[in-house]
Amino acid sequence: MSTATAPARRSGLPRWLRIVIPLGVVALFWAATLAVHIYEDPNFADPDTLSPLGTGRHGSSQLAELLQARDITIERVTSTAAAVEAARDRDATILVPAPDLLNGRLVYELRDDPGEHRVVLVQPGLFGVVTSGLASWVAGTRWAAEEVEPGCVIPEARQAGPATVHRNRYVGSTLAVRCYGDSLVGDRVNGVEVLLVGATDPFRNDRIGEAGNAALATGLLARHDVVIWVDVHAREPQPMPPPPEFELPEYERGELDRTATGYEMLDAFPVQLWVVVVVLVGAGLLLAVAAARRLGPPVPEPLPVVVPAAEAVTGRGRLYRRIRAHQASLATLRAGALARLARAVDPFARAPDHGLAVAGPRRDAFIRTIAARSGLPEQTVATVLFGPLPTDDEGMVAAAADLDRLVATVLQPPGTRSGSSSAQNRTPEPGGSP
Repeated sequence: MSTATAPARRSGLPRWLRIVIPLGVVALFWAATLAVHIYEDPNFADPDTLSPLGTGRHGSSQLAELLQARDITIERVTSTAAAVEAARDRDATILVPAPDLLNGRLVYELRDDPGEHRVVLVQPGLFGVVTSGLASWVAGTRWAAEEVEPGCVIPEARQAGPATVHRNRYVGSTLAVRCYGDSLVGDRVNGVEVLLVGATDPFRNDRIGEAGNAALATGLLARHDVVIWVDVHAREPQPMPPPPEFELPEYERGELDRTATGYEMLDAFPVQLWVVVVVLVGAGLLLAVAAARRLGPPVPEPLPVVVPAAEAVTGRGRLYRRIRAHQASLATLRAGALARLARAVDPFARAPDHGLAVAGPRRDAFIRTIAARSGLPEQTVATVLFGPLPTDDEGMVAAAADLDRLVATVLQPPGTRSGSSSAQNRTPEPGGSP
């Protein structure tokens, strides 16, 4: 009875599963985080988002009620042109919840209006910052808004205290207002007060009750008795500037130094220009002729490096072996063998292949001659010289060995071949000399 025990099976999960599970957990974590982020971020394509009429979690109905409780009139508009018209000739605060969706002309259109205006841009991106007119840019953004201290002394921030504003940061060297870690910045642009707020949280129903969000939002919008609420939820078309008006100069061609060939293209330029062109073309042709290869007999030149034939053959063989060119290798060996055998059969022939590349009567006669000289069957000679090419190393070695034996047998001197055969056939007699 055998006491040998079978090897214990290796326990544990397969290797691929041990790699997939951690990666899957990380991917699931990031997918869940991204889903929560998308759920928390407001979607401005929704008409309820940051709208004074929106009662959802991303709406701004609570902010509108707080403003109305302070006797502030809210006028809701749905375009830049309507906002400019509503603010004309009076003091007003313009709230822009989605500045990147506007056409960018709001601050520019208000520059010459006699009224006093404050424009509050909520979380503007690159386009909103550029079109605001402030000398600033977006220096960074957070994954979510953070509650921070004001860090400045303007009345609105001092009364609100900490607020959830720190998400987008706006940097500029000449900004007059810089609060909440550069998430609330502002300055005057052509007489218009422009404020950039780095997060939407203080204006949303689901976050307005946190920290000092409500006080900050109402303080920024209560500067005047009227708030013009730009409630836009689709990108406005960009206005095309009118083309500049200019007069084309009148061109009159004089007859001096002009040709009269009847072709407008030729007659539009002076004669001197065409002379220069002809001279340049002629010089280019002469240069091309001078740089071209001159006709004549080949000139022998010494080789830069003399490589021994054995090294060249060895190097070529190694290249064939490296790329596994079995068929090309044997084809090369057969070509050399055929040339040697053909010279042995017909020393006066000039063609290197003697017409053996294509099957036909000449090849059949050649095979019969080689078979007669080697003593091998014609089918064997045909297979060795013209048979299928090998596809692996073993077939290549065997085919090369058969080819070498055939060539050696045919090229062996007749006397040596017969003498060796008789010597192999003789057996020594007992007690006698061989």
